[in-house]
This record gives sequence, structure tokens and C-alpha cells, in this order.
Amino acid sequence: MIDLLPVSLLDWLVSGLVVLLVVLVLFSLLRRIWRGKPGRLYVQKLMFTPEGATALTLLEQAAGSQLRVFPSVPMTEVLALSPELGKAHRETAWQDMFGEKLDFVLCSPKELRVRLVVALVDDSLSQADGRHRHTLLARIEDAGLPVLHLSPKDWPTPAELRDELQSLLKPAEAAPPLPGGRQEPVLSLPDEEPDDEPRFRL
Repeated sequence: MIDLLPVSLLDWLVSGLVVLLVVLVLFSLLRRIWRGKPGRLYVQKLMFTPEGATALTLLEQAAGSQLRVFPSVPMTEVLALSPELGKAHRETAWQDMFGEKLDFVLCSPKELRVRLVVALVDDSLSQADGRHRHTLLARIEDAGLPVLHLSPKDWPTPAELRDELQSLLKPAEAAPPLPGGRQEPVLSLPDEEPDDEPRFRL
């Protein structure tokens, strides 16, 4: 029996490591047995921040039923890469907008063609992130889409917001026909509203 005991220091170290490993394995197995079945894996979360919820309500009131408001739209769903770009510039342009989301997008109700982008002013962004966001919004305007900036520090009234939408959506040059021969109607807002419901004439 004595012959089975470790003799050298190295034997004692190896034996100690083996015993420690066995203890750790047993401890891990016992923890799984004692822990039992897991509880809830998920909990509900809010879809909108308080600022986002307020902006959505204002936009819906100002746009009425003649424009559809879509929140949190991926930028890649609104803009496509220009076919004039070379390979290197295409990759850079794609990386710049990949994963970016637009706060709100207003579309014509039937064709669902994007008419306007709404961006919430975010003072919490770092200087670098703020410059990046400003550049992306400028490129959206360069692509022909108006951008409306809403500040949570100074919310407009629904009537004021309606006027801003009207000024941004004034009819310009006729849009080129879409594939398939369709012609996008021009969105026009009246100068005076006969009732409380804003009406956008297509």
C-alpha cells in the first residue's frame, strides 16, 4: 500500500493536479444538477425610446393618412450604390452605410416610394460619430431625398411639422418613370386645410 503513494515531489504535483481536475469535473456536474431548468430566457423590451415614440406620434399626426411613416429603416433599403462608382469606391460606400438605420422614412401610401427622411438630433453622439452621421445625411440629400431634422429639445406642434413637410415636399421636376413604365405621382400639400385632418394630394 505504501508503494502506491507518490515518492518524489514531481509525483506529488502530478497526483495533486489529477485530484484537482477530478474535483473540478465533479463540481461542474453537481452545479448543473443543482441549477435545474433555466428560467425565462427573454424579457420584453421597448421598441422606441421616449424621444422616438414622441417623434412617431408627431409625424403620424402631421402626415395624416396620406403618407405612411416607417421607423428604423436600414439605409441600404433606401439608397443603392451608384453604377458609376469604381470597385474600390463601391466597397467604401457600402461599408459607410452598411448597418446604418434611418430614424423615420415617409413614403407615398400606394407606391411606397420614399419621399422624405426624418432624422432625430442626437446630442449624445461623439464628435466622430456626429460627423459620420452628418455625412450620411448629406449624401441622402445629394441622392435627391429631403431630410427633416427633429430635435427632442424643441418639438414642433403637429401644425408646424405639417408646414415643414409641405415646404420639403413641394413638387419639383417630374420624376423619371419607374421600371415597367409606371410614373410616380407628385406629392402636393395644400396651403390651407379645411379640417383638422391634413390632406396630401397626390
